[in-house]
Amino acid sequence: MYIRVKRQKTTVFLQVEPTDTVLEIKQKLQGLIEQPPDKVQLHKQLANGSYEQLEDSKKLADLKVENDDVVAMCYMQEDGSGFEAIKISTPGEDAAGNGEQGVKQEA
Repeated sequence: MYIRVKRQKTTVFLQVEPTDTVLEIKQKLQGLIEQPPDKVQLHKQLANGSYEQLEDSKKLADLKVENDDVVAMCYMQEDGSGFEAIKISTPGEDAAGNGEQGVKQEA
């Protein structure tokens, strides 16, 4: 199966298996985005529009990530103060950037 990993205007298509862990997905992304796994968070959008952070140790099947799902990606901010807000640009998005969802790092 494959998933689409999105951040801002970038989309990465990844071939994955349901038995892959989130950490394994981050390791696959590392060669493409030049960010180490500990500086990246992955999130899945829920039915209510909010986002759930995907835990590194969980398998995609356990998280109900399926073929052609979109996974949001956030980078650690340069000052290390937390992760950036989820921002996925879509065609037709207005100038105000509607669709942005903030994500805070848990202590």
